[in-house]
Amino acid sequence: MPTKGNLTGYCDNDILVGNIRPYLKKIWYADRVGGTNGDVLVIHPTDEVVNSRYLYQVLADEKFFDYNMQHAKGAKMPRGNKAKIMEYHILIPYPNDPDKSLAEQARIVAILDKFDALTHSIDRRLAA
Repeated sequence: MPTKGNLTGYCDNDILVGNIRPYLKKIWYADRVGGTNGDVLVIHPTDEVVNSRYLYQVLADEKFFDYNMQHAKGAKMPRGNKAKIMEYHILIPYPNDPDKSLAEQARIVAILDKFDALTHSIDRRLAA
């Protein structure tokens, strides 16, 4: 990890979103500790009633990137609007029942992670 210059640190389970050219839909669920430059937004969930993997799946959705592009600034090399990104509405199942909410978020994540694994497997086979 770099020790000099400007960087934003990130931890396991943080979500990193490319802020330049949002239409490229660059998003990563961190599996290690590291640092990145200012062109990458680091999202570190702090609310205990939000599963970070669930948040990743919500932000990896086409709807988030469409929203991000609607509010992007610049024509040649658009950048996401950080203030608008922070306003993005995220639906939380059973918001008044934290235990039920986390269980439902985990169920949704399990389904979407299986789907992601299947599509990546198919992509690798097609490439071969």
